[in-house]
Amino acid sequence: MRVSFAMEPVPDRDWPNEDFVIAADGAVVLLDGCSLPPGTDLGCRHGTAWYARSLGVELIGRLLDAPPAVPDRGNQLRGLLSDAIATVAGRHRGTCDLGHPATPAATVVALRERAEGVDYLVLADSTLLLDTNGSVEVVSNPNARTYAAADPRAAARAMTGALPPGLLRRAALLTDGATRLADKFHQIGWQDLMKVLTDDGPAELIRRTREAENSDPDGLRWPRHKRHDDAAAAICLLERGPGGSQIERPTR
Repeated sequence: MRVSFAMEPVPDRDWPNEDFVIAADGAVVLLDGCSLPPGTDLGCRHGTAWYARSLGVELIGRLLDAPPAVPDRGNQLRGLLSDAIATVAGRHRGTCDLGHPATPAATVVALRERAEGVDYLVLADSTLLLDTNGSVEVVSNPNARTYAAADPRAAARAMTGALPPGLLRRAALLTDGATRLADKFHQIGWQDLMKVLTDDGPAELIRRTREAENSDPDGLRWPRHKRHDDAAAAICLLERGPGGSQIERPTR
């Protein structure tokens, strides 16, 4: 599996990128931290960017270390996410109010490739694109209101799936800041968005998104709550070549 990804925060903003992507040989995890207005009391001294990074690191380790060939791979992924949420909660329970209604939270998308096939998980409104036969399937839940936060039970609400070996050609993991050209601005379709990722790379998708946002700064053509949003995108090519798995680092 060859993975290329890019991340970019909101331009000219004075707090960190709350999107996060991490990839290793055989697994990719993408998170979109739930942004709240600056100065909002989160009940947490660490912040949303820290939470997204911490949960992403915990989850990818579990994806790589979990035993193979379980009967219900989707349920295994939910369990791994639940364990990761619990571990991160335990890391700051002594210093932060995890019962606060604005406690840091994030969406989660995970993809894992093993000898048994490819497994995936999607929690909340980030997006996974799957190309199995030349057509693109969109896996997302834009109406979801359950995010990964401090309660491990949130993992039970995740959408999961498993594909047999050799079926999946390409996959894309996207935060909602990187899907705007297709689902909000309707400038391109999902098939075209996948083509941009494959041919030109994730950084180019984000560049085109920023270009569209800047052409409509006041949201008159495309009404939206935020002029810009953090954006993160990863493209996974599963046609394994002689070099095996590769990871391309983000451009920014």
